[in-house]
Amino acid sequence: MKGKKAFKRFVTSFNMYFFTKAVSCCFKYDEDFRKYVSMLPEKFVFRMRVLPDGASMTIVKEGDKLTAKSGSEIIAKPDVDVCFKNVEGAFAFFTGRKSFSKCLAQSAFVIMGDVSEIMTVSHMFDIVASYILSKNSLKKYDRALLPRTAGVHKVRFFTLFGRFGQ
Repeated sequence: MKGKKAFKRFVTSFNMYFFTKAVSCCFKYDEDFRKYVSMLPEKFVFRMRVLPDGASMTIVKEGDKLTAKSGSEIIAKPDVDVCFKNVEGAFAFFTGRKSFSKCLAQSAFVIMGDVSEIMTVSHMFDIVASYILSKNSLKKYDRALLPRTAGVHKVRFFTLFGRFGQ
């Protein structure tokens, strides 16, 4: 049983890294994504992490810029801190099996801070999932295929191989 948990922890960390790159890529290329980012307040900091001592990611909006980083580097005190209760909930989210909204409804994580922007962030994550997951996996897990205004292959390529000032 311990081997399965270690595997899930590794896959979650690996997928979280690429998810943060996909967030940066969607911000750069997708107009709808940028509209949702503009709805967030100025100097907004969002952090997502896996308890206990798991992977984490931070999204920071400053002006017209969005920075997404994986790792435990804390830039500032987050306005919203989402903590997955265990690796199983995070694994389901970062492998595309459950949406952020479904994880919220099933109490897979705890939210600390100002939660008024959670639905905006949730929709941003759905846009990212529409790009990085295939149509078949979106259909398999009952996820919505949202309109993709940027090229899917372009976003996937730059998510895997691109650099965004990091």
